Amino acid sequence: MPFLSTILRFYVIASLMCLSLVPPSSGIESRKVEKMIEESESQMGTELLVEKRGKALYYKFCIPCHGAKGNGQGNASYYLFPKPRNLNLGIFKFHSTRTNTLPLNEDLYKTIQNGIPGTAMPPWIDVLSEEEIHLLAEFIKTFSRRFSMELPDYEMPVSLEPPFDKLSIANGRIIYKQLRCGRCHGNEGDSEDRLSGSIQEFGGNLSFVYDLRRPDQYKAGAAGPDIYRTLITGLDGSPMNAYEYMRDRELWDLVHYLQSLFFIQPSKPTLTDRKIYSQTIKEKIDLKPDSPIWNGVVSFEISLSPVRARKNPITRLTVQSVHNDKEIAFRLEWEDPIPNGAINGTYLDQSAVQFALNQDNISDGPFFGMGERNKPVNIWHWRADVRQKIYNDDNLKPNRSHSILHPPSGLLLNPFMESSVEEINSEGFGTLSLQPVEDQQLKGMGQWKNGRWSVVFSRDIKTPSRWDIKFSSEKPVLLAFALWDGDNKDKNANKMVSFWNILTLK
Repeated sequence: MPFLSTILRFYVIASLMCLSLVPPSSGIESRKVEKMIEESESQMGTELLVEKRGKALYYKFCIPCHGAKGNGQGNASYYLFPKPRNLNLGIFKFHSTRTNTLPLNEDLYKTIQNGIPGTAMPPWIDVLSEEEIHLLAEFIKTFSRRFSMELPDYEMPVSLEPPFDKLSIANGRIIYKQLRCGRCHGNEGDSEDRLSGSIQEFGGNLSFVYDLRRPDQYKAGAAGPDIYRTLITGLDGSPMNAYEYMRDRELWDLVHYLQSLFFIQPSKPTLTDRKIYSQTIKEKIDLKPDSPIWNGVVSFEISLSPVRARKNPITRLTVQSVHNDKEIAFRLEWEDPIPNGAINGTYLDQSAVQFALNQDNISDGPFFGMGERNKPVNIWHWRADVRQKIYNDDNLKPNRSHSILHPPSGLLLNPFMESSVEEINSEGFGTLSLQPVEDQQLKGMGQWKNGRWSVVFSRDIKTPSRWDIKFSSEKPVLLAFALWDGDNKDKNANKMVSFWNILTLK
């Protein structure tokens, strides 16, 4: 972009010099040059905006994963799988242009706006304005020389979709086998075949093969036109080829077959404005997850993304909150068919609520992955290791209830805690700090029943510790959520996380 701007300025100056040699009566030429000057000034103004605001947005939101140099080696990248994109290469998976060509500006905009399902890349549509996303997309282009040397190709057309019927699905199944899609995605699209987990992307990073039966894991969209576009453009930098050589009807048959594999119906939409609230009650707060105080309390659906890709991630979390004049409580609920506690092994089901200590605005908030330097977070953490209750699905009678003071060998629990919850502070990856025993004001309880965990956190609204989050009806609070699935061997940074949400006390 700076190279093109230099050429344009040179052309304008040369035109002005030529203008001095022509008669004054040449008004048409004069107007042309004036227009060129205006366009040049507009271009310089856009470059200045990109350099200042676009860069500021990148440094605020993108550096933890993609790094200051855009090489995909931010501080958080070590913990992420798939790895963040190396923007220096100018190779992007999601585009509407032909394979191995640059994406359109609109393609970059959509990727930033919608995020990438199944990864830690969140959607920024409800955080950044349309103008900010465009400026960020323009700044991202400055990391690769390709954008100053090449132009994006034309947008690949998507034809009219034929009827979705049994014949189309049957033909699509045959095409799926003929193209040997099962070598990577599995014979039934379940991603568990011999090449899964062993194939590499451009640059040597391992590629994760996603379950084609899950529409929520289609990164470029699961609607018919979206899958069609992915097939004809490919996913550049990955082993996924482009199939633009196939006949139109064959492509649509393959699309319909893939959609026929969907075994999860699209869930109801999650928060669109990232605002939740705590409801006022007069009753005393009861820690029991099935307490009647939660009846009639509004529920908020929170979207979760895995830090490291896995099969069947937990993607939805239901959150409720109540408070009285003394205490505040949160109830988290999520589906988990297999409960994992300390009595079962070293991988525990866990959950956490994270609060930004000094920011109440998402735009100024810390990195949602456990904060950042000078922007600490307060974390309420629960583990299924002490006094959790597990109920049978059949008769709903207690199956086991236990207090584990001596966990199995190799399992590290806090030796000073006899509670399943604890308060932690952090200023980024690797900086977790457990609060002293005298500052542990948090109470909590977990219960598993009918394939669902219900966990309640409760704490006094006002506490003496400066490392505790402060609640007030006058000031909103930033909070995010995390889950660990013991059955998936989650531990430490390997978990599902949400982006920031805004809590107000109603």
